Amino acid sequence: MIRAVAFDMDGTLISESSWELLHAYFRADREKVRHNRNAYFDNRINYETWMEWDISLWNSPTLIDICHALSAFTLEPHAGMVVATLKEKNIVPCIVSSGVSMLAHMVGARLGIDPSLVYANDLIMVEGQLRGILNVEPYGKDAVIIYLSQRLSIPPCEFAAVGDAAPDISLFQSVGLKLAYNPHDSAVVETSDFVLESLKDILNFI
Repeated sequence: MIRAVAFDMDGTLISESSWELLHAYFRADREKVRHNRNAYFDNRINYETWMEWDISLWNSPTLIDICHALSAFTLEPHAGMVVATLKEKNIVPCIVSSGVSMLAHMVGARLGIDPSLVYANDLIMVEGQLRGILNVEPYGKDAVIIYLSQRLSIPPCEFAAVGDAAPDISLFQSVGLKLAYNPHDSAVVETSDFVLESLKDILNFI
């Protein structure tokens, strides 16, 4: 029996990537964005350094600027209906994202997800400078599932997870139902139980 669902955010609940929204808004140099991304995925830097390097491309924004940039997100079709239906069934929806927490809380508020069940990475001001705070390692989302399991008193095997990209394999590791939504990576397909073309298909399995 599934009693909780952990959603990835970027590409799953919303159409955009947190960081791509920010890069587009601040007109970050695309070549430098690509360089930073490659450095992380080639294991030359850690995620905190990747955040730091990307933030440096934005010309010292304020948190108000960040809020404006992120407010342009688009919910994926049927996201609202699916979350509402889960709640009607007393199934707990959560967000577990390695994206930006300010956006994750905007999305959670739009969907009616308890803000205490939204996990993502923070952007904060430190002595007038924007800094990234790592809360959710992209390839360590399983740690958040374990924490949620303890907090909600729901065993991991009674969680479903929904994701679209390689980092979501970690989200799938300990849950009972693994759902790949319009996946971008064959590895996500291989580790999932089912592949979804629409978020509303979640309801066929829960």
